[in-house]
Amino acid sequence: MSLGIKSLWRAQGYITRAHGLSLIPREQRNPLFQELSLDRWISTGRQATKMDLLRKTATDESLKKRKSPSHFIRVMRKQVIKTRSRLPPKATELVKQAIRYPTKKETHRSLRKRRRSAARQHIYDSEHKASPERLFSGWQSTFDLMFRNTVDISEILYFQIIIGRGIAAEARAILSEPDTHISQIGRRNESIVRIEETNLGNDELVLSLSGSEDSVRKTLLDIVGVVGKITAVRVSDPTIETLLSSLWKGAAGKRPEILLFGDGEVAVDDKTLTVQPSSNSTNYKTYRLKRRANNINRPAKWTQDSFEKYVASLVYARVPPHRARVLYPDFPDHQETVVSLLTALFTAEHTRQAASLSALKMAIEFIESRGGGFRQASRTIFNQAELLGLPMDAEIFNIFLISASKAGDLAGFHSIVRAMLRKGYTPQGRSWVAFLEMIQSPAIKRYIATMLKHKGLNHNSSTLCAIGRQMAIIDLGRKISADFDMQTFIDKQDRKYGPRWLDTISVNRLMDVLGAHKNWDACNVLLDHIYATGITSPNAVTLNTILTHMTNFALRIPLMKSIFTRWPKLVPNPDTYHILFRAAWTRKYPNTLRVVFRHAALARRTTPKMRYVLTGLLTRDINPNGRWAFLKTWEDVIFGQTELAEGRAAHSDKLEAVHLIHIYVREAQGMTFKDAFIENLGEALEMDATIQQLLKSGLIVKPSAEVRESLTVPLPLIKYPTKAQAKSCRAHRKQVGGSQGE
Repeated sequence: MSLGIKSLWRAQGYITRAHGLSLIPREQRNPLFQELSLDRWISTGRQATKMDLLRKTATDESLKKRKSPSHFIRVMRKQVIKTRSRLPPKATELVKQAIRYPTKKETHRSLRKRRRSAARQHIYDSEHKASPERLFSGWQSTFDLMFRNTVDISEILYFQIIIGRGIAAEARAILSEPDTHISQIGRRNESIVRIEETNLGNDELVLSLSGSEDSVRKTLLDIVGVVGKITAVRVSDPTIETLLSSLWKGAAGKRPEILLFGDGEVAVDDKTLTVQPSSNSTNYKTYRLKRRANNINRPAKWTQDSFEKYVASLVYARVPPHRARVLYPDFPDHQETVVSLLTALFTAEHTRQAASLSALKMAIEFIESRGGGFRQASRTIFNQAELLGLPMDAEIFNIFLISASKAGDLAGFHSIVRAMLRKGYTPQGRSWVAFLEMIQSPAIKRYIATMLKHKGLNHNSSTLCAIGRQMAIIDLGRKISADFDMQTFIDKQDRKYGPRWLDTISVNRLMDVLGAHKNWDACNVLLDHIYATGITSPNAVTLNTILTHMTNFALRIPLMKSIFTRWPKLVPNPDTYHILFRAAWTRKYPNTLRVVFRHAALARRTTPKMRYVLTGLLTRDINPNGRWAFLKTWEDVIFGQTELAEGRAAHSDKLEAVHLIHIYVREAQGMTFKDAFIENLGEALEMDATIQQLLKSGLIVKPSAEVRESLTVPLPLIKYPTKAQAKSCRAHRKQVGGSQGE
């Protein structure tokens, strides 16, 4: 008996110390020993016949076939977490801290976040213990390595300069002369300036410019002065506009005829110099893809321009949820297909000459944003680019660092920094921001932020704002109290880090802290501030954060109305509908379920969990008592009497929520809801409150179909409004919102 226990213990220890343990699901080349000899593990009694043994073996074989290759990875993860759960992880500074909030629910949510964070670090610890690399010893070694190699100047910036076709040829000739050569300008200002290409489409001259903030400013002024005939400078990014605005005020006296334009402003001629970020990925936007990724048209001839556009068509494609199952009924899905196409594209011989740095950045950034499961593909593409001799820059390594930071992989972050230094690139502001975001300890965050001042990174406005976004959450958690003044806090942060520290992500994080403390007055002050200043705007995540912490429906509706009135372009995402759906399901609100499900269905934003629960309500044998029985009685209110009858006639007992969604979409072709979602939601809550009062008073016990129909909120549809009608409707809503604000 002791031998068996000892062997089992050794087997667990060997699993956790396996060399090269990877969390990426892969095909299992060699089956487990138990699967090779199933008969050994089958326990049979004396009366068991050979037929029983064969039947049991067939059952085990059928179960074995259902296990996916990633099943064994998940089992191994759970085993590692269970073995190490009672011990603190080595990198405790990367574990989220548990916070005691005013309510038990919020405190438990904080504890769950800590446990998940610790579990992830336990997995990394097991990998690190099996790794032969022993040079890494924690966050301090990573900090020392980065700090020693960080240059004591501002961050290295990368821009593109596009000179208009009216002076492109003359500018190229001037910048090629000995005294005004771009190499002389770069050497004089300690920057790097190169002629990239002449845009054959409109004869524009494209230059690449990189250097510190001060060197970039001086170089840009020299180029403007040397070329001489430039009439305007257009800045295509707000960050660069902030960088150049103070410089332009001082230079306006020397060249008053040169105007400074923002993005979208029109110049009177084509003698304009445009400054934009060096990455061309900002020129592309996400679009809706209605076919498979491998059916996207490939260019007839591979050039750098066509190669980059094809990569962008893969990276920025978004498949609607309702089309994903139709386009990809089986594995691989859209993400796997795009990753495999990108890998094949960068490793093919016929596209080697067309590969560009901007396309490489787009591909790696897309793959790294999809999680660790595809990390090997991005490494393959990067290695292939190195073999091709593609020019690299520090931005490539920053993409890898940001990915490791989001994953909380400190050892991986350290190895990327070492590779970055081996290639001759030093850590920049974005590298430090990624490191700062990965650290969860407030004390260590403050220490790192203080030490960065010694390197001068705080003089860079973008880096300073990024530091402010990290420190604002720590400062808010420390200062929040019953008499906390949110506006005073925002003003103080503005003085320390500048007004640009407050972006949408910062707003969401602040909302999370304020919502956990149930400080709704401070939430309203924050929303009023960003609306009055226009510095940023909330998104669906902001709305979801508020709904997660605000459990009272009576408080949710006014706040949601305020948000949708001030930001009419804000659109709920699937998580928004699911949060409202779960709250209505828990409270047994049939009309609220009706409104949420119908709006989510027509917006193509239902979640798998929502569809699964509603399908169970349609098909499951319901216990006569409890929530399910109550909602089963009111299912014609939830799904609609006409639609439910049509669905049951077509599918009988196999009716699913997806079938009803198809009916809703078919009936609403070319039409939309007459009232806004928030208006229908408010009416549904009032009707559900009436139903609860009638049930509580005993006026209705078993409501008939007529009674249920009279207690149903109507959802009328109208044809899509014209542009003029939509414009007047928006103006009316804005006027109503302004009167409410007063």
